[in-house]
Order: sequence, then C-alpha cells, then structure tokens
Amino acid sequence: MGAQWERERRETLFLMLPVLVSVLPHLPYLPAWAGVAFVVLFVWRFALVLSGRWLPRAFVRWVAALGCCAAVYAQYGTLLGREPGVVLLVLFLGVKLMEMQARRDLFVVIFLCFFLLLTAFFHSQSIATAAVVLVALYGLLAAMLTMQYRRAEASIGARLKLVGSMLAQALPLALVAFLLFPRAGGPLWGASTDEGRATTGLSDSMTVGNIARLGESDAIVFRVRFDGTPPPNALLYWRGPVFGDFDGRTWRALASPRGLGAPRIEYANDPTHRFAYEVTLEASGRDWLFALEMPLEADAGHHGAALRLPDLQLVATRPLHERIRYRVVSQTVFRIGADERDESLRPWLALPPGFAPRAVELASRWRRSGDAPQALVARALAMFREQSFRYTLEPPRLGVDSVDEFLFETRAGFCEHYASAFVVLMRAMAIPARIVTGYQGGERNPIDGYWLVRQADAHAWAEVWLAGLGWVRVDPTAAVDPARIEQGRRLAGRTPAGVAGTNASPWPLRIRSGLEAIGNAWNQFVLQYDGARQQSLLSRFGIDAGKRMRLAALLAVVLGATIVATALITLRPRSVRTPLQRCWDEFCARLAAIGLGRMMHETPSRYLARIERALDDESLARARRIVATYERLRYAVAEPEREAVRNLRLAVQAFQP
Repeated sequence: MGAQWERERRETLFLMLPVLVSVLPHLPYLPAWAGVAFVVLFVWRFALVLSGRWLPRAFVRWVAALGCCAAVYAQYGTLLGREPGVVLLVLFLGVKLMEMQARRDLFVVIFLCFFLLLTAFFHSQSIATAAVVLVALYGLLAAMLTMQYRRAEASIGARLKLVGSMLAQALPLALVAFLLFPRAGGPLWGASTDEGRATTGLSDSMTVGNIARLGESDAIVFRVRFDGTPPPNALLYWRGPVFGDFDGRTWRALASPRGLGAPRIEYANDPTHRFAYEVTLEASGRDWLFALEMPLEADAGHHGAALRLPDLQLVATRPLHERIRYRVVSQTVFRIGADERDESLRPWLALPPGFAPRAVELASRWRRSGDAPQALVARALAMFREQSFRYTLEPPRLGVDSVDEFLFETRAGFCEHYASAFVVLMRAMAIPARIVTGYQGGERNPIDGYWLVRQADAHAWAEVWLAGLGWVRVDPTAAVDPARIEQGRRLAGRTPAGVAGTNASPWPLRIRSGLEAIGNAWNQFVLQYDGARQQSLLSRFGIDAGKRMRLAALLAVVLGATIVATALITLRPRSVRTPLQRCWDEFCARLAAIGLGRMMHETPSRYLARIERALDDESLARARRIVATYERLRYAVAEPEREAVRNLRLAVQAFQP
C-alpha cells in the first residue's frame, strides 16, 4: 500500500474493499438510483483517499443525509419497514465514508457493514449469498485486526492468516449453536419473502399464450425425492389449479368450487402404483401444493394441514412465502367421481353464448353420429393426431375467437391451445370437461437423485367425465407430440427420459447438475433445518428436542465444553521458530547425533570452540562457515534475506560430521 503513506490512509484503503463486498449482495435488489448513489459516494471517497485531499465539510454531509431520507420517502412513502430500512442503511454507509477519519469512525463503518451483511439474507439465502457474506466478513475482520496494530504492523498475508485461524476457532461454536439452538417450528433462517415477489410460473387464470411464454424458463419450481423407484415420466402429472369458467378468451377457476361437493375417489389396491415422496417447493406467494395425481396422504408439517379442494387441487392453509417441504403418498391408478350427479356436473358444461361457432357446429355433427362419449373423445384426439396440427413453443397470435382460429386456421400451438380447444369441443357435445394446469414430467439429477420440476415443465391437460368411469385425464398434447409426455418437453429429442446429466451428456449439463445438487444440499440441510430435522438428529442420541429447557441446557453445556477444548488447544504456549532458527536447530541436531550436543547456555561460538577438537578438518571448516553465517544473519541484520537463509539451509543439509 506504500510505506510513504500515513497510517490512516493505509487503514482506510484496507477497509474500502470489504465495504464494497458488503454492499454487493444488496445491489440487485436496490432501486437503481440508490445503487448509483452508493457507487458515486464510494468512488468519491476512494478518490479522496488516493489524492489525499480533504473530506467534504459537515454541511455537505448533512445535506447528503437529508437528501437520502427524502429520496427513500419518495420511493416508499415511509422510512420504516424492511425495504426502506435496508436502502437507508446502504445510503448512510456511503455518507459515513465521507466522514471516516478517526479510528472510531472506522469501527462504526465496520459495524454498519456487519449489520448490512445480516440484512443480505432478507433478499436471498442462497449458498452464493452466504459465500459473498463470508468473504466480506473475512475482510472486515482483517480490517479490524489491522487497526489493532500500533507501531509494528504485520504484513497483509500475516493478517489474513490470523483471521483465518480465528474463524477456524469460531467454527465449532457456530456449528454447535446451529445444531442445538431450539427451533420454534420452522427453520431458523425462515425469513419470509415479500408477497408476490416469487411465483411458481402458473397463474390463477389461463389465457391462450401465457404458458407458452413460460416454457423457456429453467427456474426450479420444486424438487422431489422418491422413497423408492419413481413412476415413468408419462405418469408424472403434478396437479395444480383447475379451471372451469370460460368467457371465450380466459379460463378461470369456478367461482365457488367448495359448493360443488367433494367427489368420491376410489384408489386401486395395487402397491406397485403407490409412490411415497418428499417435495421441496420454492416460495410462490400462493397456497398451491403440487402433488402427483392422485394423492392419498399429504402432510405439510409445521405449515399446517394440506387441504384438497372439490376440484382435487391440493392447497395449504396459507400463502407460501418461504420454501417448504412436505410429504405425499400418491396412487397413480384411481377413479374419481363415478357417482357424480347432473347438478354437480352442470358447471363443467357451460360455454359462452355465440362463441366458437365453427367448433360448436363440428361438435354437433359428431354428436349426431350417435357415438358413445368415449368414441367422441377418441374422435377429437384422432383429429389432432391425424390432421395437420403441430406442437410449437411459438404459436401464431390468435384473435378474439381463439378456439375457431386455432382449430381451423393456425393449427399450431402449445399445450394450453390443445387443452382449451379440446374442452370446448367436449362441452359442445354435452360431455363435462375442465382444464387442469400444473407440471408434467421432470428431470432427475444424477448426483443427488432428486427430480427437478422447472418452469419449462408447465403443462395444461383436460379431464372429462364419462359414465361409469368418472373423471378421466385426457392429454390432447400427447396426440400431437407423444415425446412431450413420454420424455418431458425438456428432454424430448435430447437424452433418454430421466437420465439428463449422465456420462453421455455434455459437460455443461454435468456442471449444472453438480451446482444444482450443491444448492439443493444447502437448502435441505441448512436453510430447511427445522424442528423436525433437529428432533430426528437428536433422537439418535436419545435427546428429546421438544423439551426446550433441556435443549437449552444441553446447548450451554456443549458450548462451554467446546470453548474449553478450543482454549486448551489454541492457548497452549508455543514457541514460533523462524526459518533461520530451524536451520540452526537442524545443525545442532546433526552434531548431537554423534554425541556433540549443545548446552542451553552456550552461544554458537562457544559451542563450536568446545567441540572443534572432535571434528576433522573438513567438517570443522564447514561448521565454522555455518556458525559465522548464522551469527551474521541472526545478529548483524534486522531482516535476513530469503536467499541467504535458503543457502544456509542447503549448507546445513549437506553437513555430515
């Protein structure tokens, strides 16, 4: 940093880098003007340090602080709350840099950065955020250590090494506190995200074209770990919102699905089609819980009971603003609503008057043929399969009469186009039908065995009611593009189903699989370490984590024992030997091996004078050169050169008395 610079400038420069790293996790979440304002203040202060010019006057700093408050108030309408509080903290840190002169000011800046690092987890709790926070923490501690030196200053390498040693000593304490700190139910780091900030990719309505835009996103919606062998990809239908109300353009859920009554579900008594699994669902701001059709049991843990609506959608008791984990048992062979009555089926037959006249006329011709409902369903699927329909992620734009335009003009679309047109045809033939949205398929990570369901797997299919069979799933997309269902849209035409990331995959896929596995392990074992997992861990040692006082006492005892053990190891007196001293000790050890050991009170010259008669002329000459070199490097110079010490070590290693 330049020995010609005064001590304060060196300490300020050393602190500037960890200050910048402390703010980095916040920049993507700050308003653009706030990020620019901090960068301007930081660069201004950095330039002042390099130039050695005076800091701005107190009047300028007060105006800047008031301006920051006014800007935050204009942005949020308040100075209170999490978001405005974090923005104010970042801006005030930039202003504080402008009055950082005395040692006290440096400490204030460091502790502001400590608090800012804590608030970084409000935005994200990913492993990348934790890594940036750790780097900033390392730098801030090194800056604090720098300020503790008075006259003699250690090198930067020595400071960083000492901080690393301090963090290594603190690591066992942090680990014990993390494992044993009593959980109230949810994870310790279960800070909620802002409502509406995270979404799953589906919506509470479906307008033709929406899901097509989501098909290009690789964002993970949820992860699944099956207890045993997973079902084939063609059975991986993850049920979400169900739509039955159609206005000619947009599908929505029925106004009061709870008034329809719950249909009876009959599950096949076949254990080979029963699958138990655990779902880790990302925050969505919705109450939707995705499950493999059709769930037998569902347990949302401390998030409350999992409820099943009459349209068979699984929901939580409250919106999910944090990542959750829940267990489900599903049976893939089932029968739903075989005993439904006309009044409960009537809402699933409604069509807007005057809509899709060509589709309604086509359905009327099919219906007049007298075919059974099953045959009419097959006829519609055959039309999609045999005529010039095609599956595409970029369908042409449709006008007001979207179904007629799709069926008789464009004939190109994504899953929602086919599901919407199919349900309209079914209702026009007096067959109860509805649209089910959710996700289809998944991709197995070969490293950790979790199945990943992404935004790109968003899908829409249909359900029709048939006498004696109840509600039956019909996926028109499978008639047009079977690979989309058999392998999943993301895997079709690329690799065999469920083996993405194998040795045959390109190396970027393997790298991505590894990174995703690391992120999942971080989520599962750190962020999702809740009361249930704590109880599961401690129960192996016969400890009941549910008794808070006993757990708190255990935490105190283990922390105390860890502190004592760490103190015994790290506070043990140790003599630090320089490379020069190690050379001298090795020289004395070689002489001691032939019975010429050195006494504690002897100086190097006295020692050599006492033993010189026991050495031959050649060994004595070498010993005199070694002793003379050692005394010169040890006592005649303040800091021996590395090259001279290295040459002495080589001479000692070659010395054979």
